[in-house]
Amino acid sequence: MSPSRRLGLRSERCATGGRARERPGHPGRRPGGRLYALLLVVAALICTAPAAASSAGSPELDPGRAGPPGGPVVLVGVPGLLWEDVTPEHTPTLWELAEAGAIGNVSIRTANSRTCPTDGWLSVSAGQRSLSDRERFTVCEPAPEPVVDGSGATVPGFRDFAEQNARSVFAAPVGLLGQTVRGQGGLTLAAGPGAALGAADESGRVDHYVDSARDLSQERLSGVSLAAVELPELTSLYPADSEDGDEPQEANPEDVPEQVREDTLETLDSRLSALIGNLPGGATLMVVGVSMDTGPSQLTVALTGEVTDQGLVGPASYLASESTRRPGLVALTDTTVTVLAELGLDAGVPTGGRVWQTADRPQPVEEAVVRLVDFNTAAVVVGAAIPGFFSGLVAIQLLIYAAAAYAMHRYSWGERGKRAVVLSVTRVVALAGAAFPVASYLANLIPWWATQLPPLALLASVLAVDALVVALAVAGPWRRTILGPMTVVAGATTLVLFLDLCFGAHLQMNSPTGYSPIVAGRFYGIGNIAFATFATGMLMAVAGISHSLISRGRRRAAVVTTLLVGTASVLIIGWPGLGTDFGGVIALIPGLAVTTMMIAGVRITALRLAAVGAVSVTSISLLAWMDYLRPVEDRSHFGAFAEQVLNGDAGTVLARKLGAMLGTLGNWHLTLLAAGALVFLFAVLNRPGKWRIGALQRAYEYAPTLRAGLTGSLVTALVGFAANDSGVAIPALALTVAVPLTLSACVWALQQREREPAEVPRETSYVPKA
Repeated sequence: MSPSRRLGLRSERCATGGRARERPGHPGRRPGGRLYALLLVVAALICTAPAAASSAGSPELDPGRAGPPGGPVVLVGVPGLLWEDVTPEHTPTLWELAEAGAIGNVSIRTANSRTCPTDGWLSVSAGQRSLSDRERFTVCEPAPEPVVDGSGATVPGFRDFAEQNARSVFAAPVGLLGQTVRGQGGLTLAAGPGAALGAADESGRVDHYVDSARDLSQERLSGVSLAAVELPELTSLYPADSEDGDEPQEANPEDVPEQVREDTLETLDSRLSALIGNLPGGATLMVVGVSMDTGPSQLTVALTGEVTDQGLVGPASYLASESTRRPGLVALTDTTVTVLAELGLDAGVPTGGRVWQTADRPQPVEEAVVRLVDFNTAAVVVGAAIPGFFSGLVAIQLLIYAAAAYAMHRYSWGERGKRAVVLSVTRVVALAGAAFPVASYLANLIPWWATQLPPLALLASVLAVDALVVALAVAGPWRRTILGPMTVVAGATTLVLFLDLCFGAHLQMNSPTGYSPIVAGRFYGIGNIAFATFATGMLMAVAGISHSLISRGRRRAAVVTTLLVGTASVLIIGWPGLGTDFGGVIALIPGLAVTTMMIAGVRITALRLAAVGAVSVTSISLLAWMDYLRPVEDRSHFGAFAEQVLNGDAGTVLARKLGAMLGTLGNWHLTLLAAGALVFLFAVLNRPGKWRIGALQRAYEYAPTLRAGLTGSLVTALVGFAANDSGVAIPALALTVAVPLTLSACVWALQQREREPAEVPRETSYVPKA
């Protein structure tokens, strides 16, 4: 039997359709009009093909496989172990395992944002994100010492852990792993207090217990189905106890000398080597960094292989799972179902994890490990930069609004030369503000994480790309039209994110406006912030394209283009394995419908809005049902939600999301950003001033479709606020794109009035009906 078959893994690419860190191709030039819409539809159909093929090739448990395999599954938990720690010099055993086995980063996010060893082992026990109470959030408390009873032991207070997690938002069934193994006649063994938490059954008992890995022997392991082993050497570097009797403080990793950490790693490695020497042939070895003890959360080590007389063998590959759909990345909760799959067992209840798979990795192993280290570096840098990034985004946007308001008031009349310069600069700055989100995605095409100063390199990359997008917007002949530059920026935003979804959403991962594997809110598809950016960009882009077509007397073509682009956008946002955004479909369809009706000149009525709502609900229900019909291990959260509806558990999920949505109003950064944008839009741009009518109304005169795009964006933002647990982040980011783009059009309208004060554009005869 091949190693990959023995491990229950399959050497295949994940649903992302590519290798780890494989970058999508550079977007080409933006086509115009119907060709642009046609390409988007074709791309959507092409993108669904690899997703469907990948789903068809997803691993399934062999129904004919019964009973445990030829050897035990040995799960070694090493709190705090990072890939940057694994080197041939200091950890030769781990390095040899990495050369032969399947390797990856593991996202250790649990029910707490801070994952201590106790949280990590409880999550392994439950197969779902778990937590443990502690007196101080910043200090990890040790797991309780098991009470030995003969060869076995019982974890004191285990039922309290189980009851607490059963009441949590994740309803984690603590004890699931051990109970499943023991319920099927298997024997469990734990080495160390933390390991006992992971392997205990529902009553908190393990069949065999030893204090540490040093006490393990071949005799102890004989006949065992599951052995959970804790190697806490790195934990000892950060003691929680205070020598002076004061309250314990969080340890600082920088306080530990490098030589001390290297010596500790060598000790850990030697103990792992001794453990492997005691394992019987046919045993499955899984090494997982179950937690972090101190400092910011990071991605830890995961590796696996089969132990033979020749040592560990296995597919030299990356680990992956349906939880992340990314080569080289798995989730901590995947560990539970993978252990059970190796034993030929089924958890019997839904869990938060999926069985480990394998995916291609580069050779030699040095290159594979470097990529894992770089991925973690990017995640840590972005995680640390996000608070400052959004604070800076809020400050910059508000500064743009304040400067634009002052410029439009101060130079609204007189000093023609100075006024022309100020308005031109205002337009460029507005476009730069709108291009900032898409620049944060495109910056990931530059390997900023591999530089000496990754945070500065990230900022420089975002600013450089932003400048390139603005240069494209103001460089061509379209710069002389009211919506030309706006359409370029909005179209670039739409196209970049569309292609990113087609090729695995690599640009969103580890982006300040994307998602983080450390936060672990999402691993694939389109994030809520990216959705707000994408949806707004698409609606503003079709408004610009429609303006160009209507000005040529081609209103029907404008409507068809809007429907084609909008339909392609809805499909890619909602399709499982691509966008996989439940709330995004609900939010985008009403905004798209309003924009389309206004472009077509159709009156917006309550009956038509009700029909749009029915279409939204029907579409999302159909997508969820289609996903539910797939095998459990292949489902996205669409299918999972459909199952919760059928089981009557959907109310808990909806209540959790509602609470999270309302809680976002306490995020003063994003709430201030949304409020400032709305005030600027309706109180400043709509203020008559010395032009007799507001700049916004004047822009509507020159380009009536601008009203359609802006109104649709506001509708989508409002519905997105109500339908997503990101809450206020949806309108805040939507307005970050829509308002600066609208400002650029308003500035053009003011400039045009001076050049042609008596001229009224041909398409102003069109007035959208409300």
